[in-house]
Amino acid sequence: MSSTITAVSWNVELGINWKRAATWIQQQAPDICFQQELQPGQLELQAERLGMDGYVGIRRPGRKHANAIFLKRGGSLAFVEEYEQDWAPWIAPANIAVKLRDTDGTLSPRQISCVSGHACYWNPEYRLTEARWCSTLAKPGWLAVHFWDWNSYRTGTAIPWQKYEDQAFTANRTYLDATGRRHTDDRPDREMLAAGYHEMARHAAHHLGRPDAMISASGYRTHPGRPATAPRHCIDRGYLTPELTPALKSFTVCDTPDLRRLSDHLPLRARFDTAELRAILHRQAGLFAPSPG
Repeated sequence: MSSTITAVSWNVELGINWKRAATWIQQQAPDICFQQELQPGQLELQAERLGMDGYVGIRRPGRKHANAIFLKRGGSLAFVEEYEQDWAPWIAPANIAVKLRDTDGTLSPRQISCVSGHACYWNPEYRLTEARWCSTLAKPGWLAVHFWDWNSYRTGTAIPWQKYEDQAFTANRTYLDATGRRHTDDRPDREMLAAGYHEMARHAAHHLGRPDAMISASGYRTHPGRPATAPRHCIDRGYLTPELTPALKSFTVCDTPDLRRLSDHLPLRARFDTAELRAILHRQAGLFAPSPG
């Protein structure tokens, strides 16, 4: 068994360059891959190309985009169950539970809920609902890992919206308060932090000596009506249950010219210490259980 567990997350733009993206993903040898904007017919093809098993969120009629999770066949992480999130107002997140497979083939007593999501780009209220749903996986004793394209910003991000001629984009990425004032939408991040989650990039920057983990994975392409010199802001973020944080050993926004050509988002890569993860997943946790009548 490898000393590390590798997770990759990538919004592969419209699935257009999925074959070349899959080649890069293969090179990372991930145990688990979270993907957004998967297109119809790509799940099985990509799963075969990666040598992984694919799980996709509910795809509603008329919707091409889907969220997906790929799991390495026979790898360190074993599939337990898939959950269909039909409550979702826009694109349903992909959600599976995994356990750690030990060297003797036995599975850890505890499991991790894994979520790949793409928050609604055009409705800040939907984004808030999507973030609030994530709190259902943050209950005491539960373990969860989330990778999303949040289409919103970190808490406290200041953006000079008056410089944006693209008024639709401004409306998409802001929200109105009760007085009619418009604010940069950082509410999903606030909800995730309020639920107790830790953001992986923040942890890497503040505790692992990697400030570069905080850079943005999108916004590097020019768009009509948006300032070409505006600073980039991070909308692709990963969160995890605090109990899992000690296992996180690195978090990287992977950036090369070729990756920039393949998508309007860059891939994220997280590595976890297997021994630390094993200790956590074998640790007894107090969980609520209903009493028989």
